[in-house]
Amino acid sequence: MKKILALIMIFSSLVACNKNDDRLKEKAAIESESATTSQLNVENENLATKAEKMEEDLTRRHRFYQALKGSYEGEIKTNLGTFNIRITLTTNLAPIPVTRVRQLEEIAADLNTLSLNAQVVQWDPNNTNSAVGCRMSGIRPDMVKGELVISTESCPNLYLLKITENGFVSSAIENAEMAARAAQQILDGAIFEVDSLAGRVQPSTNASIFKFVAYKVQE
Repeated sequence: MKKILALIMIFSSLVACNKNDDRLKEKAAIESESATTSQLNVENENLATKAEKMEEDLTRRHRFYQALKGSYEGEIKTNLGTFNIRITLTTNLAPIPVTRVRQLEEIAADLNTLSLNAQVVQWDPNNTNSAVGCRMSGIRPDMVKGELVISTESCPNLYLLKITENGFVSSAIENAEMAARAAQQILDGAIFEVDSLAGRVQPSTNASIFKFVAYKVQE
């Protein structure tokens, strides 16, 4: 009888141990699942925050490019006479309203793709058939300095352009300060359209440098 009681007690003890082990395993599984869920939530929040910052950067770039796009016309005075110049800037990517949290790869693709295309045409005002020009794509303006450069093998000249206001041109320092100030105002949303560009033309055939101001043509 004593042996039977002892066996019963041992069996009961084993059953209790097994139940305790099962509870510990269940608790560990729940805690592990909870930790995994928390980690995923943190990662998702971090990705959403990063996506939001990238979208904000893309929005500012679009704002800058949209303010620049358009046609600008002016005159270049040279030792051979006065010539007209037209610079047309277009964007290769239009801003699209964002209605969802996009994947980082989607936003990065837009950031890497967004750029300006430029066409430059010069002609003798007395002979419109004398026009010469060139095109360039993939232009990325300096959004801090408010400058852009048009330089390609198809262009015989180098064009250095600065944002200006109402065609104002003064010293190089004042021009640089104005361009940087205007660029910041565009990025801040205070200016929505660039009205003029101050430019310098550096020909490849001689050492002359010609300055000009081109005003945006209202369509």
